[in-house]
Amino acid sequence: MDTLFSPAHLHVALNHVPIIGLSVACLPILIGILFHSRGALASGLLAVILCACTMPAVMQTGGAAYDAFMDGSIQPGLDEAGRTALRQHAHRADITAPLVYAAGILALLALLTLIKFPRQAAWIGWAVLLGCTISIGLSIWTAEAGGWIRHPEFRPAPKSAPTPIPSAPMASPAITPLPIPTASVAPSVFQVPMGTGAGMGSGSVASPTTN
Repeated sequence: MDTLFSPAHLHVALNHVPIIGLSVACLPILIGILFHSRGALASGLLAVILCACTMPAVMQTGGAAYDAFMDGSIQPGLDEAGRTALRQHAHRADITAPLVYAAGILALLALLTLIKFPRQAAWIGWAVLLGCTISIGLSIWTAEAGGWIRHPEFRPAPKSAPTPIPSAPMASPAITPLPIPTASVAPSVFQVPMGTGAGMGSGSVASPTTN
């Protein structure tokens, strides 16, 4: 029974009210504006005010649960990713809560205007719808980080480092051997005059000529 009414358990039970309650409240507000129904408009505005009134309890139980997680009172404890998600959840809640309060204040103003000035209340009703839409979006954004605290499967996948592309080895330039000059030998025939002598006669001698 102690765990049933612990701050963490109460926070989980209450933090859905801004999301679901404001979403439901938008329908009668829209019907009241479009069809000039004072009853529908008043019920939607009252629902927004009640949702805004739950925010102090949501924030208080969330802060107590934050402290219990950080000092180790809640077991099992959180891993490092869970602690990071817890801090992100608390930071987002600090941004979201003022917007929900602002939507509640606008709804209260529209409700008071509806009593004496019904036509002017419709214009404030449009502002309430805008405030509710922003508050719902921020509440979902806050709840997203809250889901990361205890649920690793809800956490975004870590960004992996890009795989380096292996560089191709540089090809060495092909070396073309230079042609080796070769000597060409062309035989030439020239006449060598031979003197007369014993045992010697005139004739021709073939001698190679090197170019």
